[in-house]
Amino acid sequence: MTGYDASDAPKRVASEAYEDRLPQAYVELLTLLEDMDVYVHQITQHWPKVERHGLAADVRAQMTVLHRLTAVAWKRRSKAGALFDLDIEVHVLKTLIRKAYRLGYINANRLEVWSRHAAELGRRVGAWLRHESAKAKGSGL
Repeated sequence: MTGYDASDAPKRVASEAYEDRLPQAYVELLTLLEDMDVYVHQITQHWPKVERHGLAADVRAQMTVLHRLTAVAWKRRSKAGALFDLDIEVHVLKTLIRKAYRLGYINANRLEVWSRHAAELGRRVGAWLRHESAKAKGSGL
């Protein structure tokens, strides 16, 4: 008889070892994105059913784009282009947040919390962009 053996389950140790090699700022950005993604899912669950396939789907897709562009920016040798794209997508997310407020899907408190998350994300991306720009200027290329 075959049963589930807990020793066959994947271990978190390998992932933790990988995360130990990543810079702290990148790990914090990923954590911020994951927290914001969870918040987005919690908020959009309370929206009208009509909007769950409209604006809510757009917002969730936008979060996926942000995750993808963060990984692309991290993996690329020339990070500036991907970071500019990431910055643009953060701006698009902010406009979707304002649209949700104007349509009445979120109240002022949720707008404030969500905007704070997006602003922090924008600050982190901006700092990363400035860091990469300074590094490129310093290398003489």
